Amino acid sequence: MKTLRWLWILLVLALAPPQPLLAAQPWQILENCEWVEARNNDGDSFKVRWNDGVLTIRLYFVDTPEVDYNYRDRVEAQAEYFGITPEQAIEVGKMARDFTRKQLFKGFSVRTRWQGVFGGERALRKYGIVTVKGRDLGELLVANGLARIHGMGIRGKTWDEVQRLRELEAHAKAARKGAWGLAS
Repeated sequence: MKTLRWLWILLVLALAPPQPLLAAQPWQILENCEWVEARNNDGDSFKVRWNDGVLTIRLYFVDTPEVDYNYRDRVEAQAEYFGITPEQAIEVGKMARDFTRKQLFKGFSVRTRWQGVFGGERALRKYGIVTVKGRDLGELLVANGLARIHGMGIRGKTWDEVQRLRELEAHAKAARKGAWGLAS
C-alpha cells in the first residue's frame, strides 16, 4: 500500500510540468467553507466544501501527527519531535483530527494561492491558511500541542509570524498540552 502511494506521487511529479515553489496566483479567500467527512482527513489535511465543489486543503506551516502507520517514517519523525513513542504519536494524530473537525464544524474560511502539494497547481491537495472564528487553525493546533511547526512555507512569512508559532509551541510545551504532556 505504502509503495503504491509513493509510486502514485512519483507519477504525478513526473507528469506535472515544472512548477515554481509558489503558485503565481494571487491570494484568494474562500468564504463559507464546510468540513466534509472523509476517510483520509487528519488534523492538517482535510476535505472542504466550497461553492458547489469539494477540494482538499493542506495547512501551511504546521504538521500534525499521522492517524495511522501508512507513513511509518513520518510517524517516527513526529514522535521524535515531541519526545513520545510512535504509538502515542498516532493517538495525538487522532486527537488533532478530532480537534480540527470540531473547530471547523460550524464553518470557516480558507486563504489560498492554489499551490498544490506534491506537484504544483494540478495536485489534488492545495495549501491554505484556515481561519475559524477569527483564529488561525494552525496556531490553534500548535497552541494545543497537536502540531509541530513544520512543512511548506510561503514568501512573505515574516519573522514575527514564525516567532508567534514558536511562542505558542513554547507555551504548549511548558503547559504540557497535547503531545507535550505525553513526553517523558
